[in-house]
Amino acid sequence: MDLELERSGLTSSRAHVLWVLADRGPSMQQRLASDLEVSPRNVTALVDALVSGGFVSRETHPADRRACLVTLTAAGKRAVTAMARGRETLAVELFGSLSARDRAVAARVLTGAGTRLAELVAAQESRRPR
Repeated sequence: MDLELERSGLTSSRAHVLWVLADRGPSMQQRLASDLEVSPRNVTALVDALVSGGFVSRETHPADRRACLVTLTAAGKRAVTAMARGRETLAVELFGSLSARDRAVAARVLTGAGTRLAELVAAQESRRPR
């Protein structure tokens, strides 16, 4: 996945920003920082790189001229579409030979594992000194 992203001029962190924008629509950088759970400075660097690569643009917020919205460009939308296709292709390569029943079991197991992992991470974060 990282090799494919690199060919597109992306990193996994930059791709994550594109996924969030594709899911939520144009967003202010402050919201992106919160959604991505990173610092505003980190988001600025990510967005700067994505603007330079032509994947996103910064536009004036219609209700607050001091704020800007980060918006996917046509190239950003194409990148998200390509990433989604790549994800689907990988899923078929990984699980396509399984029966429908086994795919359903695998989906339940992986979903449960993902949920449990998120719980463990949240518990670890709550114990971390601030």
